[in-house]
Amino acid sequence: MNDGDGDLRPSKRQKLEHPTTRPLPADVLLLSLPQLLQHPPTHRHHTRSLFLSLFAMRKYLSLPGLDSILECRASTELAEIGFRIGLGEPGIANEVEKSITKSLMILQKHPSLRIYKPQLTRLSARLATEQRNHKLAQNLLKKTLTNFITPSDPPHVHYAAHLAYITSLDAGESGPTNISLRALGAIRDLHALATRNSHSDVALFALVLELRDLVANGVWNRVGESLLNVERELKLAAEFDTAKTLTNLEKVLIVHVLIIGVLYYTYTGDYANCQPRIKKLHDMLDGAALDAFGPSGIIDIHLPNSPPLTVQVTHPRVIFTLGFLVSSVSKRDPVGRKPKRKLFAQEGVLIVDKELKKEFQLPLWASVADVRALQDRMHKMKADLMCELIGVAISRSEFDDAEQQLAQLIAHTRTHGLFSIYSARITLHHAHLSHALTRTDRALKCYQVAAYLSRRRTRDEENDDGCEDRWVNVSARAGELWLRVGLANELADEDAREREMEVLRRGGMEVVNECEGLGGTLQAVGAVLGACLSTEFLVAKTRLRTALNLCTTSLDNHLRPLVLALIAAQYVHTSTEHAESMLGTAEQLAAGLGAQPKVASTALSNSTKDSPKLKAKTSTDGVGNAHLRLWIGERALELKRRSADEQGASKQVVVNDRLRDAVGRVQKRKFGEVE
Repeated sequence: MNDGDGDLRPSKRQKLEHPTTRPLPADVLLLSLPQLLQHPPTHRHHTRSLFLSLFAMRKYLSLPGLDSILECRASTELAEIGFRIGLGEPGIANEVEKSITKSLMILQKHPSLRIYKPQLTRLSARLATEQRNHKLAQNLLKKTLTNFITPSDPPHVHYAAHLAYITSLDAGESGPTNISLRALGAIRDLHALATRNSHSDVALFALVLELRDLVANGVWNRVGESLLNVERELKLAAEFDTAKTLTNLEKVLIVHVLIIGVLYYTYTGDYANCQPRIKKLHDMLDGAALDAFGPSGIIDIHLPNSPPLTVQVTHPRVIFTLGFLVSSVSKRDPVGRKPKRKLFAQEGVLIVDKELKKEFQLPLWASVADVRALQDRMHKMKADLMCELIGVAISRSEFDDAEQQLAQLIAHTRTHGLFSIYSARITLHHAHLSHALTRTDRALKCYQVAAYLSRRRTRDEENDDGCEDRWVNVSARAGELWLRVGLANELADEDAREREMEVLRRGGMEVVNECEGLGGTLQAVGAVLGACLSTEFLVAKTRLRTALNLCTTSLDNHLRPLVLALIAAQYVHTSTEHAESMLGTAEQLAAGLGAQPKVASTALSNSTKDSPKLKAKTSTDGVGNAHLRLWIGERALELKRRSADEQGASKQVVVNDRLRDAVGRVQKRKFGEVE
């Protein structure tokens, strides 16, 4: 409104004079384009920006009279762009190699460009690695450490050179070989350098690298000592009981160490030491520990009076999913209505599917190949989680679930090009399922094929289908031996049975001995097999006691009832009370392998009847291991009759008849028949 004192209309904005702008010179614009056009590899214009940057560098390098510094920078930039595009693109590998060679020639003429040498050496080593010339890559990086880096160089340059050399050694052959030992030596050189410089964070990082390298190469006999050393340096023992203020680096390292600790103590069958670590891991992952990894797993290790050392650790979304997989693997007990091994695996599969629908956050310098590698890791973790589901389903005699999940696992691995990696494990699952369904011919073939696919490869066999896996190989051979022992003991002719057992003893003890050094689970399996093959009562008794101790300390309640039943059989004629006690415990555990979740309400029960989807999830009779329970029931009936317990014997007869019917249903069930 106007109150008469003046015009309240807004005044016109005054025109401001802008300084005259001039276009950038062509050479400056061309050299700046890669930074101006950068997009992460998940961006829809990522590929376009890379090729525009490539054309810009080509155009710039074709200009006459270039300054040596800028020419070196442009050639290095072109090589980096080539790696991000991918050496599989036509002509890119050749162009990258020429660009690196050109930059190195300029460096020889201009010592002032020394700063480019470490990066160009890393690019040369990366090119050699891509061309599968690992030895050349390692030699190039080793020369940088010994002949180029000087004490006057900043600490982060020293450490980056060490890490590049360690990475090149890890990219060579895997397994406890000379390559692995050289990598451990290089890691210890890094630790020694950081200790001399009083850079405790880098020294801690090196200790975790050493632990990771031991696990990755399967040097389990040295993992325990290394793990305790790292936990002591990280003060992790105190961290189990009290909350401390941790830096981001400490959080990242502790999460990695906890995951390795859980896997190690699960592998050795030490449930008591595994549990505090898995609990602490859950506390950290449920808290804010993942924030310490940043959006893409790039962290800075701060150094006094020096730029930070930037390192790539595991992507936070991989760590999040890995938490479910590690939790499932660590829960070895399949007994109960809701076994945690199954719950963590089911939830983990759902998490992987959710994570794959999201866009991964990666740094600008990452490539599409890095995205694919991250997706492959997620797909592999999903396959591992599915293997856990199959394993727990077979151990609980949930055969419909096992068959459905096996079909899904095969489809998943074939879809994502992982079948050759998982073929031996998939075949071993088929062997276990066939064995449980008493399809002996099929089980024997599957055990043999699984052992073949997981064997150690020769150079001529590198392209064969399958993946070398000693644990799967020994497990398959142990399964075949166990099945043959069972078949031999079914022979009615005692002489024929003894001849068959003698043949099995000659070849079987090799498998038993190999089981000894492959973790608590296979060590227990080997002890059981050794007891069955032994001809001396005391030796068999000692081996079964060893197996029982291993099953108890690892909380392996799948193998434990079998061991208890075998031990009880030794006391049937010598100590009736002891035999009855052990048979009772074995029966409880075997029955628990079929326990099903309680129905919450009548309404839910009715809805389950009407819903095929819900019904499929509980399509089991709840008997558990019917064959083992029937065997236990027959021994229990024998003891009751011997002690003149007529009432108990009558009840046991009824139970045995029900179990006999359950065994009959299993034997009549066709493989591949989902009820």
